[in-house]
Amino acid sequence: MNLRMPGFAVPFMLCAFAAAPAHAAGPSYAEKLATSGTITIATTGNAPPMTTVSTDGKLTGFDVELCRRIAEGLELKTEFVRVDFSATIPGLKAGRFDMICSATARTPQRLASPDLYMTEPTIENFSTLLVKAGTTITTVADAKGKTVGAVRGGQENKLLADIFGSDITITTYPGIAEEILDLKNGRIDAIAINYVTASQHVKEDAALKVLKPGFTVDGVSPYTHALIVSRSQPELLEAVNTELKRLKDSGELAALEKEWIGGN
Repeated sequence: MNLRMPGFAVPFMLCAFAAAPAHAAGPSYAEKLATSGTITIATTGNAPPMTTVSTDGKLTGFDVELCRRIAEGLELKTEFVRVDFSATIPGLKAGRFDMICSATARTPQRLASPDLYMTEPTIENFSTLLVKAGTTITTVADAKGKTVGAVRGGQENKLLADIFGSDITITTYPGIAEEILDLKNGRIDAIAINYVTASQHVKEDAALKVLKPGFTVDGVSPYTHALIVSRSQPELLEAVNTELKRLKDSGELAALEKEWIGGN
């Protein structure tokens, strides 16, 4: 006898579908990355100890290694792109990069920018002058009437102009290496630069001297550093800040600072 049992087949099928595993959606920022599964990061590679190139040609430094830790926490690969500092923000706006890590100051001007987000602070720093040892420039106020170098796009250009106005000549450069070459050759009298990077160059070259104390301008110097994220990626900003907090709470951020900056 053929017995039919209506009502059982349908519930069984419903249970089977319910038991199938659901595919969790990825984070909302993932689909906006310049390259899928990868966070593309702009850096100069010429501002030690924040971003530099090791003897084996590998990008490293405090900012670079911090970004690697953040990417690891976000389960993303990293791709670093070396560019002049002045090209970092335009590249971010154009969507070539997802983030900038290149010794960037967390200034009021950048915090108010409609083109970018700045993360929570990473380290403290201040602007000062790098000069040749034995020079008559012994304080930052002595920059008045002098020719001073500054990296294009860096905050020191505006800092010098605001303090000295027409009483200073500012020569801009694509990077720090070019500035130091002109300083040693006497084409400029000093370099406006952040203290941490200046101190690293002094450690490596006894012909150079860093001035301390540096410039003091409310809201401008001293300052904190931060990473930069595209304004179109608020979700990425939140994720990066979450990773920064994790690294601070675990002591990893302090360990990186001690490794790369402690000696300065």
